Amino acid sequence: MRTLALSLLLASSLASVTLTGDAQACGGCFVQQSENTQVTGHRMILSISQDQSTLWDQIQYSGAPESFAWVLPVKGLATIGLSSDALIETLELQTQVSVVSPSVSCPNSCGSTGASTSYASTATSGGGGVTVVSQAVVGPYETVQLSASDPAALTNWLASHGYTVPAELDPVIASYIAGGFDFLALKLVPGEGVSAMRPVRITTPGAGTALPLRMVAAGTGVTTPLTLWVFGEGRYAPTNFDSFEISEQALTWDWTTQSSNYKDLRAAGFAASGGAAWLIEAAEPTSQYAIESTLNYTVQYDPTLSGYGEEDGTGAAEELAADLATLFAGIDANALWITRLSAELPKAALANDLQLGASAQQTPVDRYLVVPSEQTTGSVPCPPDPCGGQSTSSSGFPPFDYDSGAGGSSSTTVHDGGCALGAGSTPIGFGGLLALAAALAAARRRPRH
Repeated sequence: MRTLALSLLLASSLASVTLTGDAQACGGCFVQQSENTQVTGHRMILSISQDQSTLWDQIQYSGAPESFAWVLPVKGLATIGLSSDALIETLELQTQVSVVSPSVSCPNSCGSTGASTSYASTATSGGGGVTVVSQAVVGPYETVQLSASDPAALTNWLASHGYTVPAELDPVIASYIAGGFDFLALKLVPGEGVSAMRPVRITTPGAGTALPLRMVAAGTGVTTPLTLWVFGEGRYAPTNFDSFEISEQALTWDWTTQSSNYKDLRAAGFAASGGAAWLIEAAEPTSQYAIESTLNYTVQYDPTLSGYGEEDGTGAAEELAADLATLFAGIDANALWITRLSAELPKAALANDLQLGASAQQTPVDRYLVVPSEQTTGSVPCPPDPCGGQSTSSSGFPPFDYDSGAGGSSSTTVHDGGCALGAGSTPIGFGGLLALAAALAAARRRPRH
């Protein structure tokens, strides 16, 4: 059993990168490099309000469909809904950390001081001391919520109904039962294959601020990478785990390798706590529109690619609307924050559930980091002089008649002082939406192994 999925690894072209070239007064060309710091891992979303809490979980399973079982401790009557990889991919793109080099002036007669490049229910008796609180079919899943006072009775019930639960979880289940938890169990409807599996969301009443890490421990390796997005009114932080941040002042940039030491600092932060710490990667106020617009576009562009609704796209808009309504339910739109946390937890750290609370610092954690100019090593990779041509300008460099050659909007005006790059910018964010839709379509059609 795997309760979480490995995240999809998207090409860096999905990032919202902008290439700009502004025609201004004569001066130097500017060089700036960037790197994507994203580390692939298990990904979840937790939306917290006073009225309800919802956990989104990606599920990916390798093996016979009839052997799949997914069990989650819950308090209160749980409501189950279907989501889409598109929601998590949207959050991935909108909150990923970017580290960029300082902008450096390269001496030439390019004629542009602004040219830069950023790379960027009703309870019934279940028998044997187990009560069936509710049961339903949700998309490709059969779901049942169970209550029991005897751990052995619960595991026996699950086993007799086709839920394979590892023996190593027996003491964990006993601990949750002692804490007054029920259990939500999912399995695939007979005849459904693993390719039909989709992310699910589980909503329970009240402000639940715990992540059940103890149930994640089964079947994991030495280290479990996790990424968690928390939606709420303000910034959230762990209350029973250490946490840390990475500031710009700790960063260095190597021009030779075109990379920073961000990942080294990340690894050092985890190592300093024995792996039992969470990195606050980003935290900031956000708007519902910033998230809704991308997803609405994806559904409107081609609902069959969105991961919502049926295979032919039927019901996609309705499922998306329900997903978004649940994501923002009970949260004041004017106080909405999104906090992104990551961890690389060893098995020992999974002995405790993650407890979250309002952060003592209600200030943003910047996810766009620029390395200080004095903290670089290596040689700056200044580009070849684009103004080299037949004659020499007054500045000692020859003029050059440049054209994009690809029907683009860039153009060059030749003059005695050198050349000026055409004004304008080419955003790749819109193309990223199309690429996102294509990636989701490929993932949806591809059998999961």
